Amino acid sequence: MSQSRNLSGCQVFHADDLPAEWACEPLGERTEFCYGRALKDELRKDGHVIVYGSNGPVGSHNVEWLQAPGIVIGRKGSVGAAHLAKTPYWPIDTAYYVKAVAGDDYGYLFHLLHYLPLTFLNAATGVPGLSRRDAYALRGAFPRDPSEQAAITRILDTVDTAIERARSAVDHARCLDHNLLHELLEKGLDSKAKPNQTRPPHWHLKRVDEVADVGSGVTLGKDVSGFKSVQLPYLRVANVQDGRLDLSTIKTVPVRVDEVENYRLEAGDVLMTEGGDLDKLGRGTIWRGEIPDCLHQNHIFRVRANRELLEPEFFSLIVESDIAKRYFNRVAKRTTNLASTNKTQVRAFQFYLPPTAHEQQQIVAIMRAAKDKLAALIQKQSVLEQLKKSLMHELLTGSVRVPTHLAPS
Repeated sequence: MSQSRNLSGCQVFHADDLPAEWACEPLGERTEFCYGRALKDELRKDGHVIVYGSNGPVGSHNVEWLQAPGIVIGRKGSVGAAHLAKTPYWPIDTAYYVKAVAGDDYGYLFHLLHYLPLTFLNAATGVPGLSRRDAYALRGAFPRDPSEQAAITRILDTVDTAIERARSAVDHARCLDHNLLHELLEKGLDSKAKPNQTRPPHWHLKRVDEVADVGSGVTLGKDVSGFKSVQLPYLRVANVQDGRLDLSTIKTVPVRVDEVENYRLEAGDVLMTEGGDLDKLGRGTIWRGEIPDCLHQNHIFRVRANRELLEPEFFSLIVESDIAKRYFNRVAKRTTNLASTNKTQVRAFQFYLPPTAHEQQQIVAIMRAAKDKLAALIQKQSVLEQLKKSLMHELLTGSVRVPTHLAPS
């Protein structure tokens, strides 16, 4: 069984790892990386010629230069990113275009270049941009039979198509989820609501501090020497994403025993970030007690609902919505590219609230069902992407051989 050897976590090829019918040669023997041409932004109008930068299409126009198929490789910016052009294309000067000088299948070359550690080359040298000399020195695996290259291409293209469809389905579901959320928060459950109705008339405008308690978290680096203390897990800003938690990395902090209750999270607490980068301003989600005795740091507010007035999950939907984002963008303290809010502003945030727990729970149930469908689609996309990684390794190293009858006729 053939395998590719590992170089600092990246895959490289060696002849003794490959099938006898395959060649192991430097990219410089099989390809030529050519410089793209600059094109003024105002020329990137609608047309049939796709304009490519290092990160993919950046517009289109009608002046033909290169014919498809073609491969574009990021030279600056998204260094090493590979893009396959299936229609006439124009790579700009942040990218290379690739010539197959040894007659290799362009689809096979595209997948191979995507698999090779081109990005690693930039990180390893510390020089901004992708050097052709470094790229040419990389060895690739090349089936000598053109039909085997084409068969491998067909399989990987099929998986790419499935991934793209899954990604499109996820994007569509996210859009529907967003629209449904605002339809429910602005019109409620009344299917006969008037088009210009901004809220159900029986909903009440409430401040956060009328229906919940807002608490700050533990300050990191606080001296606890001389006090009885305990080391406990805590949530950082990085753990609190928009509508979800990322618990992949959890740190601990020493805290005084007599202060633990001030910072201990309870299931149902809604977490909101203080700010920093603009995307961190007021983002949040609900805590369901995922980690016992977990605290939160002082850059995260916890909103603990009065359960007689407010369902925590309903408030977490409010936090996720544009209603909250507009408010915190308006009141935040701003510096260059940074923004932050404070406890006073969180307490003062106003939103319309259904007066009964039952109505709040109905809205939560509808959104939960929509989010479950979205999560299932995201999982499907993830499975396909993992499959693609496995197939690339198996097919592009020759560890799994493909019958040549699978090549397109």
